[in-house]
Amino acid sequence: MLRMEKRHENTINELVRQKLEGDSYSQIRSRLTERGLSEEEIKSIIRAVDERVLRAEIDQGNREKAKSWYRIGLALAVTGLLLTIGTNAGWIFHGTPRWIIYSPFFTGILLMYYGRRLQQKQLDPFNRGPGRIRKKRPYK
Repeated sequence: MLRMEKRHENTINELVRQKLEGDSYSQIRSRLTERGLSEEEIKSIIRAVDERVLRAEIDQGNREKAKSWYRIGLALAVTGLLLTIGTNAGWIFHGTPRWIIYSPFFTGILLMYYGRRLQQKQLDPFNRGPGRIRKKRPYK
């Protein structure tokens, strides 16, 4: 089964791209049938395509979440900066403790950092390695 997937690696990558662009599994199955593949090979390829498509969609959702954290942090930091400038210039919030005025800015910076770290942790869905434990102990 694994050898079959290795042999059809380029086909699987192409089919994953087509599926992510909107093709249905029935269209993919009919293309594979036209190529003259056996039913067992088609099932194996469809299973591999499905696993990679699901992984790609989950990773895409994680990337969007990381981007949204970064954007929220950016908006909060800009708002905090404007509040800080307005308070230090004497335009707004006279007599308010400084830690309350500065906290939105620093919270925004922390959220931006968190979002950037989440973006850096994202892996390429088609190029995953053996994982953290296998890298340390590749002999098992």
